[in-house]
Amino acid sequence: MKSTPILLALLILLQGCSVYKGSLTLEEAISTQKQVKVTTSEYPKPIQFKRIEAVDGQYVGVPKRYSSSEAMILQEDKITEIKEHDKTASTIISFTPLAIILALGIVLFADGDGGN
Repeated sequence: MKSTPILLALLILLQGCSVYKGSLTLEEAISTQKQVKVTTSEYPKPIQFKRIEAVDGQYVGVPKRYSSSEAMILQEDKITEIKEHDKTASTIISFTPLAIILALGIVLFADGDGGN
């Protein structure tokens, strides 16, 4: 049973995982209307946006719902990469540890004596 805390810690860590795939152009990112991660030459870390919109000829990154940041104007020449959120892979990664823990629980406690 020493592995239980490790499994629970792993489960908690993976619950917040998001998987991003491929590289998109600005036009593709606008048309998909999906969550994206944008890497620019101005910022060392990628910035996550709920979506990218074209407003009055400018590209605007709409922040995620609970983000403290405001909408950001994106300069096309400063963008080095745009990645699309892969909802399917994120869901699989988030629920796989839970399924493993449930399966282990069923196997360990199936004999009815509580694992003793």
